[in-house]
Amino acid sequence: MSEKGEEISLLPQEEGGLNQISDWVIETGRWIVVFTLFFVLLAFLSRFWLDQKIADLYAQTAQKVTIIKATQEFEEDFRLLQNQITAIKTLSSQKPNQAGTIKKIVAILPENINLTSLDINDDNVAFGVISRSEADLNNLFQNLILCPYLNQINIASISSKTLGLETELIIKAQILE
Repeated sequence: MSEKGEEISLLPQEEGGLNQISDWVIETGRWIVVFTLFFVLLAFLSRFWLDQKIADLYAQTAQKVTIIKATQEFEEDFRLLQNQITAIKTLSSQKPNQAGTIKKIVAILPENINLTSLDINDDNVAFGVISRSEADLNNLFQNLILCPYLNQINIASISSKTLGLETELIIKAQILE
């Protein structure tokens, strides 16, 4: 029987350089296999962790895309309104204050004459009036003639309403600054 402490080796038992080199190669190869298995096992296990991370990222991305799609219409409306407000501010800054012109026109109207329409464009004004009395119309014409801030006064149209009881006039004039 052989001793229990002896190693069984299939390699020749020669003493020398070849035996030491082969022992070193075998030992190094063993460690290379062990480290390779370790890294393969580590990569295999990390795959589960990375798959979970990817699934979480997809869920977060899908949620954010849903939120963006839901707010897209609101954002488009908001931008449209913002552009309209900018355009209105630009136009209102370019347009002179018309409140004074409106007050002046209302001031020249006699008491029993009703203002039906008023259109102010740059240096021109057009307004419609309705009256039941010739005396009030005469007063209106006198006020228009004596008015220092209106020029080139024209009666654009005259019509009769309510079986001839009311007279409607549309008057156009140029505004003097």
